[in-house]
Amino acid sequence: MLHVLGLSFGKKNANCDILCKEALYGAREAFPDAEIKFINTQRLKIDRCIGCGACSQGLEHGKDNKCIVKDDFQMVENWIRWADSIILAAPVYALQPVGQFKNLVDRYSCRHDTSAINWVLDKRRSGEMPGNPDDFPLERLRVKSVSYISVGGASTEDWTSMGTCSLHIFGFPTMMNVVSNYNANSMGTIGNPYLKDELIEHMHEIGKRTAQAYGKDKSEIEYYNPKDGDGICPVCHQRLLTIERTGTNVTCPICGTHGTLSIEDGQIKVNWPASEFERARGTFKGLREHTTEIQGFGAICGPKIMANKAMLDEKMESRIRKFDEAAGALTNTEADIPWNV
Repeated sequence: MLHVLGLSFGKKNANCDILCKEALYGAREAFPDAEIKFINTQRLKIDRCIGCGACSQGLEHGKDNKCIVKDDFQMVENWIRWADSIILAAPVYALQPVGQFKNLVDRYSCRHDTSAINWVLDKRRSGEMPGNPDDFPLERLRVKSVSYISVGGASTEDWTSMGTCSLHIFGFPTMMNVVSNYNANSMGTIGNPYLKDELIEHMHEIGKRTAQAYGKDKSEIEYYNPKDGDGICPVCHQRLLTIERTGTNVTCPICGTHGTLSIEDGQIKVNWPASEFERARGTFKGLREHTTEIQGFGAICGPKIMANKAMLDEKMESRIRKFDEAAGALTNTEADIPWNV
């Protein structure tokens, strides 16, 4: 039985909820027997990642990679793991999705990175790390289908330009297959999604296609965005480019893929080598590039830190731990606040 999850980071029963739920109605039309779960996160407590490393260390010491920060994140995480297909909607207040979304992503992504986890499991198999490789539930890493809905009030994309592209960060770790990313801007003038029939129709189609995409190979999935088209990057379908300081080389900042820019008949074109698609961030090869880089940090930084240990210890003590004394700084949060500043 297909499991479909709707995640809304917006206000209860407001635009994000409406668009996400209408997409879920579309999924129901495609799969009448599907199990559907909807979560509005607004009143949930999902704190930020504190960078403690406990999840990674747990995995490397033969245990599960659990997050030690206890709040509502674990509940949402379990429903994400349960889902086969996901519809995710988030509001844009200042160019990017609301901060709670990023909190969830930071804690979810590091613990569901397909490459990093398999790197540790391979080390377990070779005896280089403790633990039984078969103890880790690889079902957590199964490839899901996902669609993103960015919701903003501005009538132009100038104030919602980082919405859909930022939502893509959610699906990278487990190499989710993206079916659609839809920028539902202009809500400030539309008033309510139900006042625009075409918008509701698009949501239904997104829901149908997202549910139908589960279990398919990426090559079999047709990207769907009737509003903005295919975009300039053939992987994430966004229209963002990072231009190199010199020359005509460009990078998709979402996928990390590199191409060459040209102008043909007044139109911007990018030549994307096929080899770049194979190493995009949402692929195993792309994730493994990053895993290899991270695992190499110790060999690079360790000797430098040990060679300069005395100096670093002195700096940490005199300039960091004794910052208040050395700089005359005010770090006491109970001190009187100069409200007129």
